[in-house]
Amino acid sequence: MDHKQMCVANVRYKKPTQNESRRMKNLLKYLTYRDSRNDYVPQVSGQERWEDHGMGHSVAQIARRCEAYRSDHVLLFSLVINPNPALVEMIPHNEREQFIRTLTEWTVEDFFAARGIDTGVEYAWVLHHRETEDDETPGRHNPHTHVVLPGTYYDADEGRRVPLYFNQNRKVNHIELLHTMAEQNMEVLMEYYIGPEWEKLYDERHPQFAPPEPEISPSELSLDL
Repeated sequence: MDHKQMCVANVRYKKPTQNESRRMKNLLKYLTYRDSRNDYVPQVSGQERWEDHGMGHSVAQIARRCEAYRSDHVLLFSLVINPNPALVEMIPHNEREQFIRTLTEWTVEDFFAARGIDTGVEYAWVLHHRETEDDETPGRHNPHTHVVLPGTYYDADEGRRVPLYFNQNRKVNHIELLHTMAEQNMEVLMEYYIGPEWEKLYDERHPQFAPPEPEISPSELSLDL
């Protein structure tokens, strides 16, 4: 399979303005109380949906941290980590949440380690369950996570919080790096959960996506007489 199609990892951000601050809170509420536009998730007392890694585990806590840790240009970053549903369906259903949890946390932490941010960056994430809506194969389980990051992080060398950037230019492409970390972790996890033959099994299930057989030119043929 094309490894670039193993996982989608997108990045968006909100600016530190009054309007965007209000939209941030609406976004956090949406991520907390819904799995999709139409699927409401009832809240259970004592069971928080957000996994806290320094940003809090409720709408109010995360919103306060975003305000406290914002930069001059960024109120929050939001990431989406969405593994390919065709790969997810190969994972036993009762193991998928742990699969997504590990993929999310490894990808975020490896991404910042690769950038040399040794102190790490605070984040929180929430798991959403929805079904695919494409015409070819609708209704497949499509779990994914939303990750919230602050606009700054603590730089130990400078002894203060500094702006967090997601650059995308000829010299530095943090978006591509994020995708690379997600792909690498998908490979490791697929081998762990399915085995070293996972890619062969995928190609057998989805022959339309299998790589073509290499063509052999006449000059490469030899006859043993």
